[in-house]
Amino acid sequence: MALVLSPSPEDREALHGTLVAYRQAMAILDGTKGANLVALHEEAYEEIRARTGLPSRMATLALRDHSKRAVGAPIDDIPLDSKLFSVKGPDSLSIATIGGRVVIPYSVDGYRGGWDDFAEARLCFSGTSINVLVGVQAGLHSQKETTMSNEGILARLGRVIAGVVNNAVDAAEGANPTAIAQQAVREIEKIAEEARAALGVAIAAGHRLKAKAEDLDAEIRDLDAKIRTGLEKGREDLARAATGLQIDLEAQRNALAKAIAENAGETAEAEATLRSIASARADAMKRLDDAKRAERAAPAAATPSQRNDQRLAAALAAVERVTGVPAKPVQGSAEVEELGRMQREDEIEARLKAFREGQR
Repeated sequence: MALVLSPSPEDREALHGTLVAYRQAMAILDGTKGANLVALHEEAYEEIRARTGLPSRMATLALRDHSKRAVGAPIDDIPLDSKLFSVKGPDSLSIATIGGRVVIPYSVDGYRGGWDDFAEARLCFSGTSINVLVGVQAGLHSQKETTMSNEGILARLGRVIAGVVNNAVDAAEGANPTAIAQQAVREIEKIAEEARAALGVAIAAGHRLKAKAEDLDAEIRDLDAKIRTGLEKGREDLARAATGLQIDLEAQRNALAKAIAENAGETAEAEATLRSIASARADAMKRLDDAKRAERAAPAAATPSQRNDQRLAAALAAVERVTGVPAKPVQGSAEVEELGRMQREDEIEARLKAFREGQR
């Protein structure tokens, strides 16, 4: 996919400055004698970083890119990966430069056939135009939405709660108020299933990340022993190559550590979402109880609700099964509920005190 950039004068200068620095990195690599990526990394990486100011990822990609280019060929493009660029929306993307990241508007110029580049994308310069070519998956595949972001789940939950509150008064005067509460319970049931699935995805991703981190740690420890053995046996060339590989693995381990931290935040957010759903469920059940008491006080209006009691009970049971919050107290739940009531009373007193003191 071809994206045509429309940078400001300052951003254009930053992009061209990055191209100049990348050409300088290629010139440094032209003077090396490394036979493989490990040797090139050992010989030229630090020099490239010090002399050009290129981002670390761009300097690493330059090592691979140099081996793909013909000697003396013009250098008018820079390889990119997901750490160096990202699409921010339908009309803007961000790119790392020697002066920091810049956000630039773009327009889609269509698609080209074939992508055999090792990089995920290329920043290309041609005259006054600057493009980003991105490798994309061809073909159509059926997709099924299985999860939602927490933001989307909470937004839907908010609409359900607002609908219950806004419709409760009107329903009490006309339509069956129990139907409103029933509908809210059904909606909360669907939202709870999606939230539970999102939490499951986050937890599974966390397990995979931690397993990979453990594998990398084991490889790094194993290389320690191999490096010592190489030095003891007088094979400094082998020890040097193993050290370069260890440095690369440690860089991957650092990236994994960041991903694990982000995953922990996603998991905590998903758990907070489930707590919000449980609170909304409790409110919906309270409104349902109120509606049923009102119908018992007015027998003529009770018949439609009675016909739906069995379905309502099934819906509540499903919500209890998904959220893990039982409708009836289990062993120890009475004490927990009492603590919850005490905590709520403290919050009410604190809120009233703030109102009295004019702080709200």
